[in-house]
Amino acid sequence: MRLARAFLLSLPVFVAGLSGCSNDSSSSSSTVTLKVQVGQEDIEFGVIRSVPVLESGLLSEDAEGRLNATTYVSDEEGLAEIPVASAEIQLFEVIGRVTDTDTTAEGTTQRCQWVAGCSVDGNDYVFGADMLSVTGLGWQSVVYDGSSGEQIRVTPLTDLAAQLAFSYVYAEDLDTPQWVETGYYSAYSVEQALSQVAILFGLDSVQSREPADLTQISEWRSVNASSQYSIRYGALVAAWKHLVEDNGQSYADAVVAEFIADKGQLLEKGTSRTLALYDLYDLAATNLQAVSVSNSKVQSNIQAVVSGLQAEMAGFESDVLTSVAPASLSSLLGQSEYEDFVLGIQRTKAFITLMKDYGNNFFEDGYKEQLQAYLQLVDSVGDEHAENLNTVVQSYREIAGFYYDCYLAGACPTPDVSWAWLTSVDSYNAATAVLTLNGGELRVAQQVADVNTTDDDDEPTSSHAIDVMITGQVSAGNLRFEIDNAYENDDPDNDITSTSGVRYYFTNEVSALEDAASNEILGYELRWSDFALYDVTTVGTATETEVTGSFRLFYRGVRDPLNEATALHFNIDTVVLNGRISDVVGDDSEDDVDYSTVYVAGVAANASDYYPESEFASFNGFFNPNASADFTAGDIIAGLLTYQTGTETVGSSSVQYLDVMLEAEGVALDDSRRYRFYPTVAREDENDIDGDDDTDEIIYTHDLEICDLTESAGVWAVSSCYPKQRLYKSRDMQQAINDLWEAGAFSRVEVPGRGTYFVEWPVNAADSQGCLSLETLSTTATSFDGVLYDPVVLGLTNLRFTSEVLLEDEPATLLDVSVAAEDSERYTVVAALSHDYSGLTSDEVYLGTGSALDRVVVSYDGDSNFSATGSLSVFKDGVSLSLDDGTSETIDSSLTAFLNQEFDISPLPYEYIDSDSGGYELCVKANQAEWTDNTDTDSAVYHLNFRDVVYGRIANESGAWIIRYIDGTWETL
Repeated sequence: MRLARAFLLSLPVFVAGLSGCSNDSSSSSSTVTLKVQVGQEDIEFGVIRSVPVLESGLLSEDAEGRLNATTYVSDEEGLAEIPVASAEIQLFEVIGRVTDTDTTAEGTTQRCQWVAGCSVDGNDYVFGADMLSVTGLGWQSVVYDGSSGEQIRVTPLTDLAAQLAFSYVYAEDLDTPQWVETGYYSAYSVEQALSQVAILFGLDSVQSREPADLTQISEWRSVNASSQYSIRYGALVAAWKHLVEDNGQSYADAVVAEFIADKGQLLEKGTSRTLALYDLYDLAATNLQAVSVSNSKVQSNIQAVVSGLQAEMAGFESDVLTSVAPASLSSLLGQSEYEDFVLGIQRTKAFITLMKDYGNNFFEDGYKEQLQAYLQLVDSVGDEHAENLNTVVQSYREIAGFYYDCYLAGACPTPDVSWAWLTSVDSYNAATAVLTLNGGELRVAQQVADVNTTDDDDEPTSSHAIDVMITGQVSAGNLRFEIDNAYENDDPDNDITSTSGVRYYFTNEVSALEDAASNEILGYELRWSDFALYDVTTVGTATETEVTGSFRLFYRGVRDPLNEATALHFNIDTVVLNGRISDVVGDDSEDDVDYSTVYVAGVAANASDYYPESEFASFNGFFNPNASADFTAGDIIAGLLTYQTGTETVGSSSVQYLDVMLEAEGVALDDSRRYRFYPTVAREDENDIDGDDDTDEIIYTHDLEICDLTESAGVWAVSSCYPKQRLYKSRDMQQAINDLWEAGAFSRVEVPGRGTYFVEWPVNAADSQGCLSLETLSTTATSFDGVLYDPVVLGLTNLRFTSEVLLEDEPATLLDVSVAAEDSERYTVVAALSHDYSGLTSDEVYLGTGSALDRVVVSYDGDSNFSATGSLSVFKDGVSLSLDDGTSETIDSSLTAFLNQEFDISPLPYEYIDSDSGGYELCVKANQAEWTDNTDTDSAVYHLNFRDVVYGRIANESGAWIIRYIDGTWETL
């Protein structure tokens, strides 16, 4: 179960005390605009994705693994001006798109840079021709701290640097300098990787240097190193593209993979790798020599480049890897930033050393012991009286039920002899409907509940609910429970603002309690508007403790949605506790020495659908499906889905439609739909859908309308329709239905009260990318069975727990936890522990603020099919850090460990691939309900961020958790 996994994943970091306070996002507050150019300034209508790198060193992605990218389209010079956050890392990726005849969006063109001509996608092109092609793209370029107006190139060589920057960092200070594995981007690895690739290919820069467009070689007339670098760069890119055109994208993928495996080196000469530099240089030189040039200065530059390539080729050795290294960090970053880098690593190591004894040094000296003693006292009271408290809660329901029987009969029946709380039935006044129990200690009455709190009538004479008001006290063992209504200004002589007792919700309006046989009870609400709990034997002793506050628990009545004849059962719907734990009974807070507050609020998920086995669901029933046969995984509903296609006339339009009719156990389901596909319409592009600034051109669209289907006497008919959706493409009903199927619209069917059933539709064989598609639909009505694979459970829409502890003459401590869990497999958790704070800010949870603050924040998000993310962080004010050089310094410190774990699932159910339009499209890989999750908790990786800079990672290696720092050093956790 992933819920258990969350705690296991957090364990190693908790042990080390790694924690923090920031969200995993950029901290920059300003932007700069970069001039991003793709290829040799020869790729028009290329789609450029701009993706921020987060504080974890990872790319920003959504829960489905898609890049959170802003997209731009390159102009005729391959240029797009793109705003990015300053002083941060940004990645750019260029992909292609095909021409869309419906929207007139132009397809990506690349210029043929091979003098002998290019052959792409079965078409031949002459040198200099613009080719409609997406072949060979997918290049990336990653930049750190770009400046406004800076030109950033995106080429095959920047792609090599981007892959290297993510995989490794060069540890230049080790005894043997080397590339060490990372798995994240950092400012240092980005600069080192760019330097490595530039040096490897004999260039001054692969990111800022312009690669020459060989078809416009005459522009490079200045005989100098700058021109020659550009010509060399352009020749190398042209040779690379030629190899990919001849060998396919798999060739480029293999070269990149080998480059990474060889830690930023390439084979000099030979055949033991997919690509050898010798062969690339030979192609580049040969192609460059074939370019027709009349200008002597240009020819001089070309000859210098060719001679340089040939000279290097002559020095290459067979089956030997290159052995280049990047420039030093001090030269790449500048001395000042390099010194900051060194100091940051030292501080990170010092803070982790401090955090290894986290349990003893998070709180100031002496406070931890006081806090533990206080919490142990509170726990002991709870443990001692757990059974008594259950008796009190049960007695409250029994009191209300006894009163209900007294009222309906006009006199009280003989009470149950097992009721330990009852000592005597004093009186019942049928005229006033007041019941007195236990020698006057309990008073029970009723009044019409004011369920509409927004109107002006505070004393309604009828409503859908009646409050059975219970006030007084009940004892169980030594535990005393005192209860009263809440009054205006806390004065019993004033009006009641909130009743205490049990609220009965009826089907029809009532003025008093009615027999459930004629007016069904739809819900119960346990209400303690002003209560106090304490042990009578500890009053006046050192362990005197009292819990006061308010409590509300609402039970919602439900039937099996597929069988209205079933009895009404009651789910826990909402619970709210607002309490205070003090060390003096009945003191109204004036005499407290130590006290704490507790707030708990929970809202159940599926409370209106889940049908519990027992009459009243228990708190232990969360996340557990009903064990009855019809509710367990594997249940089959025969003929759950029936579809049919047809044509109808709507208005004056001939409309194609698909009916999806859902029926379970003879009950027509509300999610039955008719999908209407209206005819293709040619219209002017008033909204400039293709972004080409031409609003007069003609585009082709069709409308999709979704309507509700209802069934009566076996006949299905449209009952209502939703607003039409305009699709910017010509009508193709089969393709449109396939798109809906891919999204799960027809294959994963929610059956109320049961859960999610899988419907297996017939599919075609997978295409070249492994994607499945629906077989051509039948023209006659066709039915499919459904198999239950995800039974509905009572989950948590949200659970909030907040507690503040205030001990005498000590700073306050606050714990705030928020949990959302539709089931035990998909959930999110955020928890914050704040100490010695002067203020609070509210995000998902309360976070302490202030100059003396100590704070821990934990987050975990497992609500994804593919990965888990989260963070564990700590902030401590004024930490004294002992550095490697023997000095120490005192600074405010924040360290965050960002969690990233890819789930090991098989088979892969679906993935997102690049679409023809340059976006993403869904690719269904497996036509089945579920997949196997083989994820090992030890595969989790944590990236360490100290004061907004990534300095290392934590991973399990051979059973031990190892911290590997960005400088190549390591230590055990």
